[in-house]
Amino acid sequence: MKRIVTLLSLALGMIFSSSAQQAAMPTIIVFPDDAWMNENGFMTTINNNGETEYLPRYNDAFVQNSEIGTAIQSVQKVLEERGFQHEDLQNLLKDMKRERAEELANLADGDASEKGAMDELLQQAKPDIRIDLHYTAKEVGPRKNISFRLKAVDAYCNDQISSCEGTVEMTLDPLDLALRKVIAGKMDEFCAQIMNYFQDLHDNGRKITVVFRTAEGSGINFLRDEIKKDGDTYNDFLYDWVKDHAINKSAKKGRQTKNLCEFKNVRIPFFDDHKEPIEPEDWARSVRKDFRKETGIKVAKGQGNTLGRVNFLVGVE
Repeated sequence: MKRIVTLLSLALGMIFSSSAQQAAMPTIIVFPDDAWMNENGFMTTINNNGETEYLPRYNDAFVQNSEIGTAIQSVQKVLEERGFQHEDLQNLLKDMKRERAEELANLADGDASEKGAMDELLQQAKPDIRIDLHYTAKEVGPRKNISFRLKAVDAYCNDQISSCEGTVEMTLDPLDLALRKVIAGKMDEFCAQIMNYFQDLHDNGRKITVVFRTAEGSGINFLRDEIKKDGDTYNDFLYDWVKDHAINKSAKKGRQTKNLCEFKNVRIPFFDDHKEPIEPEDWARSVRKDFRKETGIKVAKGQGNTLGRVNFLVGVE
């Protein structure tokens, strides 16, 4: 009898140990995609130094188009049935509107400069996966022809993970029911690809970007200036620091100029030593102290940080 109990205990222990290695379900957030926003008149265009930029107006879309909220909820319900957690975009917009006075105060400090509406929303919600939705619903008498397209994207690094599309013709179902039916039929591979990708993140770390820029008038040259005359440039030091602190030394060089050092696909853990979620800014914070210790040069938090992008300014007064 004791032997049976011991074997059962060992078996249960193996099961729980195996379960602990599995990633929890990712949190998703569903956005109307840029094409839908533009087609329906909810994009503002601005001229930025000769280049056209498109700024989505998500609040206007929910207020002026009654269908988009229904369509997003339909996607959320299907994914909920698959076990995904979600952040609701419409509720998030309402929360941010109530907090706008505080946000405007932050703007005065430069914290939110150079960030678009989506970047601000993602940084507030902190989802793992962003789902972009495009759909059309054309009435044919009492019936509808409905088509949809979904794209799953890593909310931290914008890598595309999965996509699917489908159509339903001449349906009498209301939009929400018709969308749920057609989307549900396309979910097996779509969700499997998301979970495979998320398991990789769980095993090997999130992917973020870390950027260092020289402060105006600092005279710093990342590619030329050396650390204590030992032959390693500032760029070498920063690259080594990022690799040494990344999971499995996983990091790639991006743009490298005398005024800018960019490192992409930097893998960082989900949690710190206390099992608390770790933010990219917190993970990279100690580079400021380490660089100053080696060079005597001050490094400050940069502007325009987003969910998966950390910026630093080197050589500030």
